[in-house]
Amino acid sequence: MSTSNSENYDNNSNRIQSELDLVRELNDLLSITNAAALRIASRIDKTPIQEVKQILKKHLNETNMQKIRLKEIIRQFGIEPTNANADLSLSYVSTNTTTIPLQIRISENTKIGAQNKSTKHFLPEENELVQMRQDFTINHDELVAYESLIRKMQIMKIPHQQENLSLLEKSMKEEESMVYWYKMHTPLILDNLWPKVIHTSIRRGQKFLLNYTNKKIPLIIMYADLVGSTNMSMTIPVDNLVTIIRAFDHQISHAVDSLGGYVLKYVGDAVISFFPGSTDNEDRYLASGTSVECGRLMIDAIKDKINSILNELYQYPELFVKIGIDAGENAIVQYGYEQNSLIDILGYSMNIASKIMSITGANKVSIGENIYKSLDPDAQSKFHELSISDDRWKYVNYGTNRPYKVYTSNI
Repeated sequence: MSTSNSENYDNNSNRIQSELDLVRELNDLLSITNAAALRIASRIDKTPIQEVKQILKKHLNETNMQKIRLKEIIRQFGIEPTNANADLSLSYVSTNTTTIPLQIRISENTKIGAQNKSTKHFLPEENELVQMRQDFTINHDELVAYESLIRKMQIMKIPHQQENLSLLEKSMKEEESMVYWYKMHTPLILDNLWPKVIHTSIRRGQKFLLNYTNKKIPLIIMYADLVGSTNMSMTIPVDNLVTIIRAFDHQISHAVDSLGGYVLKYVGDAVISFFPGSTDNEDRYLASGTSVECGRLMIDAIKDKINSILNELYQYPELFVKIGIDAGENAIVQYGYEQNSLIDILGYSMNIASKIMSITGANKVSIGENIYKSLDPDAQSKFHELSISDDRWKYVNYGTNRPYKVYTSNI
């Protein structure tokens, strides 16, 4: 074979392979769009919020048109469009993954399905907020996929290129519009639902503690504090401050609820929560790893969810959180004689967790030595002992009468 013929053969093979790759991505996106249409139809029937119902009806019509456009493009390559429905529970939004192909990113990230298991205690309105976050995730992923397909098609030489690009751009703008709608409206909807949302988280914690009133039980205590709220209260309008505090409290509460913990109460700009603290035969607190993971989820939620909305869209200041965790025996006290009287937690670990939080840096998780000793070696390696001056730290380990050690996250 001559050099010229060999080059033509290679070029033709490359062109065919590029077209096959493009069609595969088109079919991948079509399978997601097929599943999205079914999800949207189901959401329309179930959402209790009329504003969401109306926008979903509009987007269902757009999604059905997107299916038609994708099928039209795929058939031009002589291939039958897929009728498959993608597993949308594998989707997870991340603003840092826009350059990764959709089918790879979906398979490698956290499952939305895990969130669904945590909603059994939620009111319909709070469950709706979870569903809206998932709606946003799916629309974001579809938007990224359309952007990727358009970039590839722009550098390929295929029949009807401009017409096909125009079809894809129409669909991309529709997804872009939905992503923007969720970014703009989710905080407003949260504001309207707040009284019911806040009630259900506290109610779960009170119901758990009711079984242990007038007793001492082992608990893991968590304090999550919004950094800089005092300065914000003096520098931004009060309605903006209320929006920030509510968004912060909701995300922190959701992280706790999703891992099986309980919210005790909201105190100013802090959320106090707890995990049942059963121990093994070596006095290790079994939920210690879960509480540390919860702390990391809280930090990620503030960085990736709240800041991306409040800071980018409303120019609110960037938020930070600091978290203190400790474990120990605590007394469960009910202030009153009626069943619905407030129940609180009193104990040494409550005081220590609060103090640990106060000496913790922004976007850090700090833990007492009871928690640290209960972690496996890999989890321990992610912490280092915090050096604290004697005038700032008076707490002792009552088992050894030595200063009680505190550890803080490395990054």
